[in-house]
Amino acid sequence: MSILGRTEISTRVADGNLKIEPFDKARIEPASYDCRLGEVVAAGIGRIDWKDRNEFILESNSWASVASEEQFELPKDICASYGIRSSLARRGVIAFGGPQIDPGYRGKIFISLYNPTLEPVILNHRQQIMSVIFCQLSSADAQGYSGPYQDQKDFPSQDVEFMMRMRSRNLSDVIDNVETLDSSVKNLARNMETLTSDVHEIRKLVNDVKPWFKLIAWILTTAGVAAIGWLVWNFLQGWFGLPSLG
Repeated sequence: MSILGRTEISTRVADGNLKIEPFDKARIEPASYDCRLGEVVAAGIGRIDWKDRNEFILESNSWASVASEEQFELPKDICASYGIRSSLARRGVIAFGGPQIDPGYRGKIFISLYNPTLEPVILNHRQQIMSVIFCQLSSADAQGYSGPYQDQKDFPSQDVEFMMRMRSRNLSDVIDNVETLDSSVKNLARNMETLTSDVHEIRKLVNDVKPWFKLIAWILTTAGVAAIGWLVWNFLQGWFGLPSLG
């Protein structure tokens, strides 16, 4: 497998072997082709209408699905991989897509973007957003791609509905949860300190009254022994006719 360079990409497009529509020779890089931003579906918002605006702001902690402006048709001896341009990656934007585009695929390229940073990222309609790398197989595939996304030129309705329902947990929510947890831990620590202090006071009180407990125990024991002796003597007196102690 080898990667197509600038000349090979240009030649294949010119021969009609590799189709990119619309095609702009100026966007061919040494070993890739730069795609422009087409349709956008933002999480919780829906489709972005480029008729009313020329830019879309990908807010902090927000998702969006985007499609390439271009449509591709790969021959059966070419596969492709793709990713966002480094200018977006350096802003902290994370891209999620499939591992590759199979030989024989026809349609646009779709990718999901996520902004995990605290700063908003501005996306402009038709800005260069993705780079596509074309790789030539050692031999052409007999069948080519025939999956459910063949000839896909728009977002499936279920994907749009999913993005409309999607909600991300705000970073402020995470911070609030961490602060709440921190407060709970501090309260627990204070309660443990109070409990330790109470246990210490109880132990001190027990040590202070322990001699009295011993005295009371001795008195009770002595009184008990005397009472038992008195009962025994009275029993013997009545049984054997012994003289009274009084």
